[in-house]
This record gives sequence, structure tokens and C-alpha cells, in this order.
Amino acid sequence: MTVIFAVNLLLSQLVTYSVPINLNSNWNIGFILGIVLVMQILTGLILSFNYVAIAPEAYYSIAYILEDIHNGYMYRYLHSNGVCMFFMFMYAHLVKGLWYSCTYLPLSWYTGIVILMLSYAIGFMGYVLPYGQMSYWGATVIINLFYWNKGLTELLLGNYSVNSSTLSRFYILHFILPFVVLVVIIVHIYYLHLNSSTNPLSVVDSYSSIRFAPTTLASDIYMMAITAMLIVCQLSYAVITLFTGDSDNSILADPLMTPLHIVPEWYLLPFYGTLKLLPTKLSGLVTMLVFVQTLVQTVEQRNTATVLSLYNVHRTYSYRRVLLIPILVTLGYLGMYHLNLFTTQVGIYVLILYLLIGITSTTCSSTRLQSYRMA
Repeated sequence: MTVIFAVNLLLSQLVTYSVPINLNSNWNIGFILGIVLVMQILTGLILSFNYVAIAPEAYYSIAYILEDIHNGYMYRYLHSNGVCMFFMFMYAHLVKGLWYSCTYLPLSWYTGIVILMLSYAIGFMGYVLPYGQMSYWGATVIINLFYWNKGLTELLLGNYSVNSSTLSRFYILHFILPFVVLVVIIVHIYYLHLNSSTNPLSVVDSYSSIRFAPTTLASDIYMMAITAMLIVCQLSYAVITLFTGDSDNSILADPLMTPLHIVPEWYLLPFYGTLKLLPTKLSGLVTMLVFVQTLVQTVEQRNTATVLSLYNVHRTYSYRRVLLIPILVTLGYLGMYHLNLFTTQVGIYVLILYLLIGITSTTCSSTRLQSYRMA
């Protein structure tokens, strides 16, 4: 009976599942994210066979994997470039949700934000594990954001600075959390399939729909082949230099020498740009929390009408959602470069605009909640 239930569940979600007929390649990104996540788990499992979570042996274990393990370099660079691919598709998936889905599939959006936050945590901890110069000081800066709570800081570090205890903690969490993400992804897909997918023109109740297989499934496989070719090109020729990381991270961490600049991985640059623009660590932490809150509250701008397709033939986009994308891109660019007077002024204006969006989103959510209570 269990086997029959599993087969029926698989058929209902991958074969007979009804989707709108007018989906485009934006709807393939979620499938690609799942494939890349599985690749990350498998390559991470292989790397964990030879990784040692002790400083400075962690650095030398990475060198051992690269030089002495058969195809070790391939697994290592596939894992490090795979996380960049994962976040690239994650951001594309986020933009697609902002444009098309977030106001119509709120439960999918909420679970997606949980996946994004867990992915940030996993990516940051994985970045620290090689015990390179940039990893060490990046972890020092980020964890010391909680300087106002010394107990929490010491709990995260295991001591007063990044050391073997920190690597052990991060290694265990970096190994376990991807499986937690898999569970949340199952919930995410459940809420998505609960009301069917959206589409570029209308809402979930499309009159023209087809089965998921074979047309949409074939489109997913085609997109997966393109992604595989992109990964091969990246591993062979490093066509996207942003994914290669900072060269200082190839140097063994030196607690006594601060690097000239601290640049985290590119997918964390919007946060780092925010920290650089603000005078104190606490203000930067609060602003990053506002960033998360704004993403959560964005979904509350949805229309409360029960039948939307009667008049929503073409989508009307909220200015809040439209402005979020260039704001985050601008903050990311500011995180890459040294600040001067002009870039600081631009960054301050962008932050003010972002905070206004967060405030108006919260006001919109409160108004909507009050209207529900009155009803």
C-alpha cells in the first residue's frame, strides 16, 4: 500500500498535475533549483569524507582534496561554483515571484522566504569552512554583529574568535541544514500545487491548461541541459568571474593580519553594502532585518477579490515590488567597491527608499488585517 501511495503521489505531482498552457522559461527555474540543490548535497557529501574541521588543518584538507584526491578538484569547484549557481537561480526565482506569483500564492511565498534565509545561513557557514584569509575575517565581521549579546557571540564562535570550535559548529550545521531545506521545499511544493501555478497573463484559474508531462517536463529537462552546459563552461573557463571568489581566500587565515578589504561572496553583497553604509553594527543588523521583513510583507499587497481573472487580464505591478530589484542590485554593487562621497550618497538615498518601502509594506499589511477583522 505504501508503494502504491508513493507511485500515485508521484504521478499526481509530475504527470497529471495541471499547469497553465502559457508558461515560459521563468517557470523552469524552480526545477533547476531542486537539481542544483541535489548536486550540492552530493558533492558536499563527497567533500566531507576528507574535510577536517580543525584550524588550520581545515585549510590543508582543502589543499589535500584539490591535489591528492582523484577528481577532488572537480568536486571542490563543482561545489563552490554550484552554490553561486544556486543563488543565481534563487534570485531569478525571487524576481519571478515578485513579478508574477507572490500576491497570489502567499503560502508558497512564505515558505520560499524560509528557504532563502536558510540558504543564506548555509552559504555563509560553507564560506567559512575553508579557513582562508577572507573567510576568517568575513566570519569575524558578521558574527560580531551580535556584539551586544556576548553570550550569543561566544555560543556561535565557541570561543572569543574564529577557531576550531567555530569550524566544528559550522561544519555540523552546514551538513544538516540542507536536509532541512529539502523538507521545507516539500512544503513549498505542496502549497504551490495546492492551488496550481500562476502564469504570465492571469492568475491561478487559467482556462487553458495542460498536464505537467510531457510538455512542461520536457521544458524543464531542456533547461536542465542548458544549466549543465553552463556549469561545464564555468568549471572549464570561469566565464562568470564573479563566481570565482576573492583570491585572498586562497591564503591561510592569519588572525594577526587584517586584509585591505573584506569582500564576501557575491550573493551576500547587498547585506555587506548595507553594513558599509551605516555607522554602527547594530543599525546594520536592524536594516538587514527590515530587508527580510519587506520581503515577507510584500505578499500582503495582494488583491482581496475572490475572482481576479475577470478583470486582471494583464497584471498591474506594485511600485514597491518594482523598486526592490534595482535597490538590491545597487546595494550589491556598493558592497563590491570602496566607498567615496558619491557612492555613499547614492547608498544612503537607496537605503532611505528601501526603508520607506518597508514601512509602507507594513502599513499595507496592517490595513489589510484590520479590514479582515472588520469583515
